[in-house]
Amino acid sequence: MKKAWFLLVTIVIAAGLWLVLKSPNHTTPVPVTPDNPGSAAGGNKPGGNNSPAPGAPDVLPATPEAAPVVATQAATTTIATSSAPAISGLPPLTVLDNARVVMHNYASVFGENPVGDNSEITATLMGKNPKQVNFIPEESGLRVNDKGELIDAWGTPFFFHQLSGKVMEIRSAGEDRKMWTFDDQVTR
Repeated sequence: MKKAWFLLVTIVIAAGLWLVLKSPNHTTPVPVTPDNPGSAAGGNKPGGNNSPAPGAPDVLPATPEAAPVVATQAATTTIATSSAPAISGLPPLTVLDNARVVMHNYASVFGENPVGDNSEITATLMGKNPKQVNFIPEESGLRVNDKGELIDAWGTPFFFHQLSGKVMEIRSAGEDRKMWTFDDQVTR
């Protein structure tokens, strides 16, 4: 029965992510190039091709905060505006919410959250668990640094705080990459 619930939750999450990413309101952040800081691939350079690709929207946001943000009832998030590009390519709040979903998926399979520091929790989520299940899908925007730690959209390790056996607070240092400052983003 637990396997059926896990499969159902996984399918619902995958379908939700697919719908969000394929929705007409979803836009992809445009990378900034050194030779032309306001364009994608230097498209607005003098003499360059300034017309969008066929079927592409006329204007693409250059920053992650311009993309739509979906809030959920289960997530309590402190929102700060951001002008720095996210490392993962997804909006920072989406990456943080995906970390929350991964934690909830683990807790629904094993009945409790993983324990330890960031690298131990990350190893557990990546398959070092009794069922050898990898809970971190590549498309989630969640990345692991060279120390084996799960990192936020800016490349800073998440801070995990166990509130109870099934509730984990996940903190991102935010754009300033310093923990416990005004721009931190938090979810449970």
